[in-house]
Amino acid sequence: MSGAIRRLSTAALLAASRRLFNGAAETDAPFPHHELLRPHTSGRRYTAAHWNVVIPDLPAPHRFLGCAVIVGRPGMRAFDLDHAVVGSPRTTLTLAAGTAATAPDWFSAYHVRDDCDLHADGSRLRIADALTITGAFPTYRIQLRRPGFALDVEAECADRITRFIRSPIYDHLGYPATYRGTLHWREQSTPIEGLLSLEYARISSTTAIIDRPVPRALKLPIDVFTWQVIKLGPSTLLMLAAMGVGTDLATAAYLKDLGGQDHRYVRGVRLDVLDYHDQPVIAPDGAATRLPRRFRWLIPTASPTELIVTTDTHVIYGLGRGWIGGVDYEGTHEGRPVAGSAYYEYVGPRTALPGHPREKAQRVR
Repeated sequence: MSGAIRRLSTAALLAASRRLFNGAAETDAPFPHHELLRPHTSGRRYTAAHWNVVIPDLPAPHRFLGCAVIVGRPGMRAFDLDHAVVGSPRTTLTLAAGTAATAPDWFSAYHVRDDCDLHADGSRLRIADALTITGAFPTYRIQLRRPGFALDVEAECADRITRFIRSPIYDHLGYPATYRGTLHWREQSTPIEGLLSLEYARISSTTAIIDRPVPRALKLPIDVFTWQVIKLGPSTLLMLAAMGVGTDLATAAYLKDLGGQDHRYVRGVRLDVLDYHDQPVIAPDGAATRLPRRFRWLIPTASPTELIVTTDTHVIYGLGRGWIGGVDYEGTHEGRPVAGSAYYEYVGPRTALPGHPREKAQRVR
């Protein structure tokens, strides 16, 4: 490919990336409930799916829960794990799951047929012996089991959808849900209840044509991403998002109040990275990423919201080419002080380390 053609191709992909994220729906249009959590392991309309269960405020020492699943390859630089292919891109499922107490474990890659039981309608999603989600909207049972750890909760989704992205090739949405159940850790069981976020995405990529890793030149060049979930009150979630290329980021904030009104802010949200951790984190493929230490969010609520978010737990690899972890936050929201613990995801620029051993993702049966 000549330099001129490569530059044109890159410019076109950059423009497409901006339109994709900035094209987030202005309203939270309904989503067919029967299509929620479908894994899309076959067919050509959608070739990849993602779901996550986020609890932003588990009791110490856990603090947060993330269960980030990607089935297939989305065709985005931030999220394609080309070093962790089991069989082919469309037969690969990756799971990054855990809490502050279990981090930096657990990331694994699986074969969707050999290791998993994924019902096409999304009513049963079993990933080896690690994660099982069963049910139909609005009620789901969520079970996560890893060595020394077990979480078993029943979640009841509120019919209060948030549309993060809505486009012909990429839908991304979520529902707040109340939950109740138990958490078992190191031979102690603790009853837990509260508010979680159930998130789902479906994506189209070139693997619909040929089931091989998407060439880098054809991937959407999104390489920076953060997603943060904060529980501001017993019935209120604040979700913060930024996605883009380099420093060219699109930002948004979504407020879900089960006891009141919902608000979405897709314009005027500002994100600043105040500083970074000195030492990078190293991915299984040998790439290094410097994680932000502190974020600052400014949100144009009625009385402007300002939050300082500080990353302060070990992180778990595998949210695409990025990481999940816990944060502390403090600031003001609509004129009142707020503070607490929350959940975050981050994908950022990666640097290959010379001589670092390249590893394959662990495959667990």
